[in-house]
Amino acid sequence: MLDSVKEVQGIAIYAQFHKPGAMSQFLITPDGYDESGTKVAASIYRRAITHDTPKKQWKVTHVRPRTTVEGLDPEDENHRAQSAMERLDFATQLFDTLITGKWEIHKSPIFLEVSQKDMTDVRAGKTPTKLIYRVNLVRDASDYTVEIPEKE
Repeated sequence: MLDSVKEVQGIAIYAQFHKPGAMSQFLITPDGYDESGTKVAASIYRRAITHDTPKKQWKVTHVRPRTTVEGLDPEDENHRAQSAMERLDFATQLFDTLITGKWEIHKSPIFLEVSQKDMTDVRAGKTPTKLIYRVNLVRDASDYTVEIPEKE
């Protein structure tokens, strides 16, 4: 259950995918609250980098329903189910693209705690740099390759 006063707001997942000549990185943040107590929707940060574009900016998509169901209580089971399906729709398209593009997951995903400060950055549409910094620390400590695979 979300709690607007806890410093840790949930767990983010970082995953890296490779194919010859390119690396795709994903960071998925949970729903949570920022430092001011404002609710923040889950987000997917992503970028595909190559030898030619090694410093590409992160793109972000906030994962929230596109529509609201008129006349339904947000606690209603039908409303929650429709909202969940709409939220998953964009993520499903991204992962389908990874599959059809022949991307292969690299090692196991990394799981990290997300703070209210991270959620403040997410809400502002910024890349949560402190969270990315923690991802990089874990990658370095666990010998998680960050190099772009060579083309075949």
